[in-house]
Amino acid sequence: MAEIFAITDVKTLQTIALGLSGASLVLALIMMMVIKNIVGKIISLVFFLAIAAGGYTQRASITDCADKVKAQATSSATINTTCTFFGQDVNIKVDNPTK
Repeated sequence: MAEIFAITDVKTLQTIALGLSGASLVLALIMMMVIKNIVGKIISLVFFLAIAAGGYTQRASITDCADKVKAQATSSATINTTCTFFGQDVNIKVDNPTK
């Protein structure tokens, strides 16, 4: 996955994580209408809610990583750093607020 994202910015990763969460919730609602038995509904609901929660926590993790880098930044306008996104190390660009 690191090769796919190569070097990207924080906003892109946050958008991907938020999109994953939103899509998972929409799929959960669709599955609730399609599946007829209660056990299937419960299993699919738990599955898609877990995916949505995972996407949301990854979004928070990327934001925390970027904030730490901004706090430590001193000189350059754009900083390249490595953060984890769904267990993979990805290089991200963080804009330095002091420049």
